[in-house]
Amino acid sequence: MIVLKQFATQPDVCQYLPDQTSQLLYEVVATLSPAEYEERMNAGWRKFGRYLFRPVCASCRECRPVRILINEFAPDRSQRRCSQRNADLEVRFARPAVDDERLALYNRYHAMQANNKGWQETEKTADGYAESFLHNPLRTGVEVTAWEGSVLQAVALTEVTPDTISGVYHYHEPEERERGLGVFVMLQTIELARHLGKPYAYFGYYVAGCPSLNYKTRFRPCEVRNDAGEWERFRA
Repeated sequence: MIVLKQFATQPDVCQYLPDQTSQLLYEVVATLSPAEYEERMNAGWRKFGRYLFRPVCASCRECRPVRILINEFAPDRSQRRCSQRNADLEVRFARPAVDDERLALYNRYHAMQANNKGWQETEKTADGYAESFLHNPLRTGVEVTAWEGSVLQAVALTEVTPDTISGVYHYHEPEERERGLGVFVMLQTIELARHLGKPYAYFGYYVAGCPSLNYKTRFRPCEVRNDAGEWERFRA
């Protein structure tokens, strides 16, 4: 791994726990192997494109990496119903790509989240999307897409490392909320991990007390990384 630059953000209001102050440490990498990134994930890091990051908040340690135990996972009743509702969709696996259809869906999804959950309003350009999801030193990205005929309904961006499928980001059609498209593409990510023989699927950070991230621990059994750097079974 070759690190080009390291920097920290200024302390700011946490987007997950508004009564807390957040700060992130970043590293910009020129090269990064899948094994090196998996080691970093196990130490609490995540990444977008060439940017590795981890929380370095002064007074809070609630951002905890979460991983699903693939060999033990079985969908619950709600997740099985979600799969049945979306049985008409065609699921495709390919290298990540950017085009007008993906950008439009991404920006519609973000506009909905900004309106409903107070996310910062942003609109991705093709260059910005590529910087986040395509310009990847790992070269192991897999895009999971769900299509209704010729219409793109959901996207999950993932990365493959020796023992994991890591979910980078997912977005979906906001006008089809009753379908549960986010859950559906996460289930497809788990199936990709099973197909590739990976024991884990990583779904980023779980933050106790943040309702918008609670869905991650509904894929069970799962483990979260504790303050000692050890993985422990999540208990509701």
